[in-house]
Formats: sequence, structure tokens, C-alpha cells
Amino acid sequence: MKLKSYGKINLFLDIKGKLPNGYHDIVTVMQSIDIYDEITLEPIKEDKIIIRCSDSSIPVNDSNTCYKAAKLLKDAYHIDSGIYIHILKNIPSGAGMGGGSSNAAAVIKGLNALWKLNLSKEELSGIGARVGADVPFCLVGGTCLAEGIGDKVTVLNDFVWNDILVVKPEFSISTAFVYQNLKAEYYNSNDSGQILKSIGLHDHESTAGCASNTLEKVAEAFYPQIRDIKQLLIDAGAISSIMTGSGSAVFALFKDRDSLNKAYDLASGTYPFTCKTKTYRHGVKFID
Repeated sequence: MKLKSYGKINLFLDIKGKLPNGYHDIVTVMQSIDIYDEITLEPIKEDKIIIRCSDSSIPVNDSNTCYKAAKLLKDAYHIDSGIYIHILKNIPSGAGMGGGSSNAAAVIKGLNALWKLNLSKEELSGIGARVGADVPFCLVGGTCLAEGIGDKVTVLNDFVWNDILVVKPEFSISTAFVYQNLKAEYYNSNDSGQILKSIGLHDHESTAGCASNTLEKVAEAFYPQIRDIKQLLIDAGAISSIMTGSGSAVFALFKDRDSLNKAYDLASGTYPFTCKTKTYRHGVKFID
């Protein structure tokens, strides 16, 4: 069984405060994009979970999100056979693009079918939330509002945009590092009202103009190159350009293909991961 697990960008991200458990209370608009990893699931007789990955920098032990997802399902539903999982990576890690979460979502959705568990969407989401806060979104995909620690997901009208450029610098950023350095004065820096209204009205251009990410304030203080990438893309004609998630990737929304191509030519010479993409309506998809 093969599945595509799609990456994401955050069109909007703000921090409302800190929860009693130490996590941050966020409000974010997540959007699937047409950059994906391929996950292959192959049943094996041995009662093991074996992970292999095309990217040697990705751990293939019990810290891998795919391992965690498979182990949760195996333990919860008393599966006594094993699974071999191969991950073909295209989504860069440490980028804020949800690659690990999306991979886990693919494993959850795939094993639900392979092991004939017949779990509901709510049950799948509950398993996903135990792996990571972004996994419930990745199970749904498309355009969604996520609240709480990111695990409370509400499906929104589709945001459709065909000319997107994603640029990731050579360095990655730890999500934990960004949140550890987040100051209370940054809370409630941006209001989600306007972008949610624009999405509700199917006003894609207004939605694009509302893109913002509070976590940039932290990331740019330590990694000023993120600000440089954003400025390069704005100068090339982007309607908006912001960091996605906790970084380090930056994306830009362009009004036409010519502007996109111009920006691609400027950025790709300096940044090896420079990718043209578009919005997508799914988080995980089975490959026929």
C-alpha cells in the first residue's frame, strides 16, 4: 500500500497565551500544499515495526513519527503482526512544513485500511493527536482552522492559490527552541478575524494579503536570514511572504506565473530547496 502525505504552510499563526500544561494556546490557519512524501506500507510476519527512509538524517527508531503512529495502533488494537514502512522524503525536515506529522497521518490512515480497523474520523484524530499536535490536521488536509495546541481542527472553505514559492535556507529550526524563546509580549500580535472572514467569502486575494505569523518575531531575532528571504520574495513581486510554522521555510504567494518564475530564478541560486507549488485539498491520499 502506498500513500502520498502532503506538506503544509501556515497562512496565519498567532499565540493567544500559555496553557497550564506548559503548551501554548494557538490559533492558526493551515493549508495543504502540493509537495508530498511517499509512504509505503508492507505487512510482515514478524511482530516488528521497521522504518526505512530515503533521507539518512531522519531517525528510523522509536522517535520517528511513523513508528509512534504504528505502535499506538498496534498496542490499542492488539495487532500481533508487523509492518515495514518506507518513507520517500521530499518535504524538508525542520522547515515548519509538517512533514513528520503528515507521514504519521499517512501511516494512521493506511494502517486503518490495511488492518481493517474501521476507525471513525474522530478515533483516527484521537490517535493522531497523541503522536503530534499537527497530525489531526494532516489527516484532514485542505484549508483548516486549528486551535488549542493545534489539535482542535475546523474545516474551512478551500483557499485556492496556484503560484506559491517555498524557500528553505540550509539551516533548520527546532519548534521547541522557538516556543522556549517566545515572549509573552508577542501574544495576540495578530487578529485572525480578517483572514477567516476573507476565507469565508472565498476572497482569495484578500486572504493572501492577510498572511501573518507571530513566531517570526522569535525566529528572525536568531536567524535574520529569514527576514532576508522574505524581502527577496516581496521585491520579486509577492503579494505576501511569511515564515511557515516555527520555520525555517518561508513561502510567498504570487499573483501570476511570471512573478513566480522571476522569484524562483532569484532564490534557487542561493537556496537549494526552492520549490514551486500550489494549494491542495487533501492531507493524505492513497496511490492507486
